Amino acid sequence: MGSEKKRKRQEQWDQRPAKKAAVAPAEGNVQVEYIDNEVPGPIIASTPGLKFPSQITFKPYKRSKILPTGHISELLLQSSEHSRLDYSAREEKDGSSESNLRDYIGVYDPASGKMQLMPMKRVTVRSTLRSETEELQKKQARIEAAQSTFTAKRHALAAEFGSKRSRKAIEDMTQNAIQRGDATKDEGIAQNVLQGMADATDAMPTSKQLAAAVDESKPRPRANLDAEYPVDVYPIDVVVGKELMAMIEVSDWVSASEAGEGVVVTSRFVAMRITKLAKYKQYQKLKLLRFILLCIKLNDVAKPGKGPRRLPPKGKFEAAMGEDVPEALANTIRRRFASENNDLPRWNIDNLITHACAAALIVDDFEVDVNDLKQDFKLENKDIKQYFAELGCRLSAPTEADRNKLKITKAESTSHTIAKLKLPLQFPQLRRGPPKRR
Repeated sequence: MGSEKKRKRQEQWDQRPAKKAAVAPAEGNVQVEYIDNEVPGPIIASTPGLKFPSQITFKPYKRSKILPTGHISELLLQSSEHSRLDYSAREEKDGSSESNLRDYIGVYDPASGKMQLMPMKRVTVRSTLRSETEELQKKQARIEAAQSTFTAKRHALAAEFGSKRSRKAIEDMTQNAIQRGDATKDEGIAQNVLQGMADATDAMPTSKQLAAAVDESKPRPRANLDAEYPVDVYPIDVVVGKELMAMIEVSDWVSASEAGEGVVVTSRFVAMRITKLAKYKQYQKLKLLRFILLCIKLNDVAKPGKGPRRLPPKGKFEAAMGEDVPEALANTIRRRFASENNDLPRWNIDNLITHACAAALIVDDFEVDVNDLKQDFKLENKDIKQYFAELGCRLSAPTEADRNKLKITKAESTSHTIAKLKLPLQFPQLRRGPPKRR
């Protein structure tokens, strides 16, 4: 019985499988049809460094441009379903060869022998923290509603398009409105005017709120204005970030210093401090030095042009940053400070340098000689002073104690400036309009 069962099982193995291919190979030629619909089809989305929730849905938007070379359309996907984050997906052109490639999807119909090809968009999904824009828009809407009544609209329309008689009547009505009628009516008009002024005033932001909004929009790390000590004004997590601090390695600097070998870098500020910090195993400050060096390299590789300074395309950018900078670290620092167009406009350059200056304050215990960073970033003396002033520092000439610490003479100290971060912070005052004439 056992042998028969074995023989039967062997016979089953020798038989051909009963399964067949879902799509049989077509005989002859395949007819290819290209479909370029206005409605976008499937989309390839990449989420670099982003943990993307699977339940988020996007709304598609399309923007068209008519250029001399032809018609160009851009695709934008946006979602505000998250409680705190806004997600946007758009096509990013960084100038590399991969960004110029086009993707297609094909659907083959074996019955008709036709294959339909459809282009696919490639987008990059990024997230931004939802700001107070909606609240400011609501306040502005309340102000406009209080100021634009039905009567005011009628008067504005008549004043713009009405006849001379109607414009004169409106002018007389405005000047003599309170003087006409009885006292009760005048009192009601006055109360309505005062109530409208009160509503409009309540909706208007105060000078302190306006100053805070201007301060947040400036290209610099956000200062902790409630700090009791200078070390808490610009925390490392705000200046550098946890992601970058975890990626930065300084073991090669420590090994070279322990072996008595010199470390060659392109920054005078960094070179003057590596040996001392490596000797005392101050790894956190060594990482801050490498962050400053990355900022200097990013500033150097940006090429000037007619518009914003352009960064090299992907592939060439990593090589320009140097062999000692890993590819992942180079792209992270680029995404941190460059714009979506892979360039460095004026705001981004200021943001880059102020973050490097804030890191230098932490390295030098909040008293920095700005001369080295001025040379590293190729700046004028007034420009580097302005960057430290924007951080709330107090600028002064080197004292005798500072000259002894820097080992410079009194004549040499004329080209040096000491920036000190002390509490309370001293930010540059907002410029006001010209004084009123008396």
